[in-house]
Amino acid sequence: MSSQPSKAGLSNPPYDLDLSAAVLRTGRSEATLRRYVKSGRLPAARDGRRLLFTTADLDAACAPVPVVASEASLRAWAERVAENAPPFRSDQREELVTLLASALRGR
Repeated sequence: MSSQPSKAGLSNPPYDLDLSAAVLRTGRSEATLRRYVKSGRLPAARDGRRLLFTTADLDAACAPVPVVASEASLRAWAERVAENAPPFRSDQREELVTLLASALRGR
């Protein structure tokens, strides 16, 4: 996939969105979409100075990417957060003990 927009074949595939419409559809800025085109993440065609996109390409390039974290990485993150957290104040500690005791009694 080339990082430069195609100049040929504007009718195949159907380029149905220009840059302004792509911004409205995705909520991404013009600069971001241009960066996606330059990096090759988003295929585009040029009609003169206008960038054109297919709806399918635009949706695929801007789809959310799920983040899947392993249990080990989550545990390591929680340990780092706990290590850097300030200690509980006495009133916070008492409130936590009260809440936990209440929850355990409810079992």
